[in-house]
Amino acid sequence: MPHTDGRLDFGVLLPHVHVFGGVRRFLEIGNVLVARGHRYVLYHPEGAPPTWMEYRGEVQPLSALAAQRHAVLLTASPELIEPFAAATARLKLFYCVHKNLPGGAIARHRGWTLLANSSGLGQRLWRRYRVHAEPAIGGVDIHRFQPRQTPRAAPEPFRVLVFGRWARAGKGAGLAVRAVEGLATALRHRAPAWAGTLAHPVQLVLFDHAVPGGAENPASQLQCTVPHEFHWNRAQDELARLYASCDLFLSAERRAGWNNTVAEAMASGVPVVCTRAGTEDLAAHGETALVVRLRHPFFFRRALLALCRDQALRERLARQGRAQAERYSWEHVADRIEAVSRARLASAGA
Repeated sequence: MPHTDGRLDFGVLLPHVHVFGGVRRFLEIGNVLVARGHRYVLYHPEGAPPTWMEYRGEVQPLSALAAQRHAVLLTASPELIEPFAAATARLKLFYCVHKNLPGGAIARHRGWTLLANSSGLGQRLWRRYRVHAEPAIGGVDIHRFQPRQTPRAAPEPFRVLVFGRWARAGKGAGLAVRAVEGLATALRHRAPAWAGTLAHPVQLVLFDHAVPGGAENPASQLQCTVPHEFHWNRAQDELARLYASCDLFLSAERRAGWNNTVAEAMASGVPVVCTRAGTEDLAAHGETALVVRLRHPFFFRRALLALCRDQALRERLARQGRAQAERYSWEHVADRIEAVSRARLASAGA
């Protein structure tokens, strides 16, 4: 339902509008705010609209920003701080969305308001700089990412989904593959009765998309002893169907701001095994996920095995994980940004 209690004018600075680098967050938020009747303008160097997902707001080249005056100016990019600082706006929001904190000059700027996209980032900002960041936690497209409607047909291999970002060791793709290999070995000895009839009780499913400096298609780098498939550069709807086709999701990340893939898996009704990286707001151990404290294939394998052997646990985590993901939809994130903007503008007498 569009909000009618006063139209806001947002300007957003981005380094680009491609599929990588957290850009999707600002396109999704923009779509929600535009649907509510607000103005939302993206500024980036090229000035062209995104081509990989629908975006309903305006797009202008970054060079056009100097001639504009928005009520609210928003960025998450330290590399764009110079035009951000020079632009005219009644309120400036710096959105902390990356695992690396912004520099002290940004965090402590008296004229700017900080937003944090996870509780963990907000806590780290306080510990390092003693500054408060308004929570704008999330998000996930709960309309696109939906649980599978048809029940699992046994006997079928457990499909374990992993984000296959080989170019960055911190994503943990290699650890996840080793854990799934260990799971396959364990299931040969301790499998549920129906899985014991399968030659291969586990199938590894990976996905990724092209990023600058990454492999053209890393599937050729994958060495794995279990049956596997690698999905590369899938469209958003295809990706949603891929999530829903899987039985388990494993995230072995080391550090993150907000863990998008865990949120998408939970929204898709897929039971999750994960670290605490970017999941503090999503993953409660034994309630919405199995959270592994020590980032090692042995512990990931043990958690995956527990899920394979316990259908009731899988169903409970899937159900409660979906409910948790719904709390952090893009609509929820837009609510927070809208509320913070209105409150700060009102306190400044705007």
